[in-house]
Amino acid sequence: MPDFSQIPARLIAGVAAGVILLTAILWISHAIGSGARAKVEARLNANQADAAAESGHDAVETLGTQAAAEDAADVITGENADAIHSAPGANAPVAAPVRDAGLRGLCRRAAYQRNPQCLQLAPAR
Repeated sequence: MPDFSQIPARLIAGVAAGVILLTAILWISHAIGSGARAKVEARLNANQADAAAESGHDAVETLGTQAAAEDAADVITGENADAIHSAPGANAPVAAPVRDAGLRGLCRRAAYQRNPQCLQLAPAR
């Protein structure tokens, strides 16, 4: 067994102090690194949440704009149909193929898809 009595006490104290200092430095470095990493992760998460919210807002706005445009087109189609049906001579006889072609054209519009005349013209599936 080695004889530790010949090792100076100052050397033992110095080595112990060095180990303690090194341990403290590593612990502080890890704590600072963890805090910085947590801050970066928190900032990235916040940025991702903001981007997702902005994308959702843009999607809702786009859908609203599209729906409004489709509604406006349907209103115009309805106004056109009313003008045609109330025009002089609207009740004049029209050949069946011409009538059906006109109805098929109107039935392609969303405003007329549930119209009973359009449902009668729809091909059987």
